[in-house]
Amino acid sequence: MTITALSGPIVQFGVSMTSTAGTGLFGNDLEHNEQRAPASIDLGIMLSDPRVAYAYNPGAGTTDTALGFYRGVGNVDFIPTTLSSHAFVANTTVSTGVTTFTLKTAASSNGTISTTIIAPETGKASGTLIAIDSTAAFVTYGSAGSLAAWNPGAGTGRCISITTSSSGDTGTYSIAGRDMYGYLMTETIALSQGTSNSSGYTVNSQKAFKYVSSITNASTPTSTGVSIGISDRFGMPLAVPYCGQNNDIRLLASSFSSAVAVALSSANFILASTAATQTSTTPDVRGTYTSSTASNGTVRLQITVTPTASGVSTITSANVASLFGGTQFSSV
Repeated sequence: MTITALSGPIVQFGVSMTSTAGTGLFGNDLEHNEQRAPASIDLGIMLSDPRVAYAYNPGAGTTDTALGFYRGVGNVDFIPTTLSSHAFVANTTVSTGVTTFTLKTAASSNGTISTTIIAPETGKASGTLIAIDSTAAFVTYGSAGSLAAWNPGAGTGRCISITTSSSGDTGTYSIAGRDMYGYLMTETIALSQGTSNSSGYTVNSQKAFKYVSSITNASTPTSTGVSIGISDRFGMPLAVPYCGQNNDIRLLASSFSSAVAVALSSANFILASTAATQTSTTPDVRGTYTSSTASNGTVRLQITVTPTASGVSTITSANVASLFGGTQFSSV
């Protein structure tokens, strides 16, 4: 695939005008293009991903892939797999001294897939990961696939749910994995943060994991049955510091149903974490949405986040927080 790469802004114009003093609205044509027309761009446009692991590298070989966001927006448009409280661990009896859970073998029936990815921090293959929903992270173009777009159909991260069968269990759990872009992340969850169920606790993580590598007891819990699965709390594809016109969430019950716009409030939406330095207990760096409609393998979730002009203006080689939130915390 041949790539023509230009540095700097590109402007298409059809006329060059003189100014009319005092108005700034109208002028006389100095030069007019009689073929003036809208720009026609084959296959549309993308917002280039500015992160070093995914940005275009001038002079790179054809096997290097540069990623972007199709139509210039962060977007997911997929059918989440059925909600499962035991996708990773099914009612395992936890005894004193147990520190690491044996995770279920990934299976489509659990909504999980065993995979490896190219780790953005090293450029090398990761160890085995359990992916949630899908692993088709991006869509390539051209025969060489040198340019690619993040794939909306691959979905986003989902928060992890932990359910215990003993109300006396007040232990803490640590989840290690990666976000939807492959970056390492770790969260520590205290069961006391959750709500009581009929006999124990149910608690969801604050961070949305796309890939899980391990789940451990960060402290020794009371002997009890524990189930660990995926929730219907979803991560945002780009950072959402406030609710406004730049973000939109819709649910479709079937292929031919109307897309129902979701009204966002503090009851169903947690804004992106504003912590200067992320920790194992801070909220998701891009924000999360909790669906009141249980995923069942049929309901489609669509999330669109449009970058703001002021946010894009702050992007530098060392600062991409306006698009992706703060740097993920990881203890791995």
